[in-house]
Amino acid sequence: MTTMLQIKARLAPWDDPDFVRAFEHARAETEEAGGYQDGPRAAEHVQKLLHEAGYPAARVEVRQTVEETLEHVTHWSVTRDG
Repeated sequence: MTTMLQIKARLAPWDDPDFVRAFEHARAETEEAGGYQDGPRAAEHVQKLLHEAGYPAARVEVRQTVEETLEHVTHWSVTRDG
């Protein structure tokens, strides 16, 4: 049984619908790929996909306490312009 990673993301800018769609697509593709139960590795993959989608300065920063790590919860700050 695989434990699902819970991601709480804050996007900037949140009001750019194309960027939000690109993030949602990258996140879904990462979840479907599997093998990313680790928050930083999943974030790295999403960031790579955002770069490939035309957002070369996009950045995903991860904040996670030890307790959250054990509970498979991660907080991401996702920025379009670095």
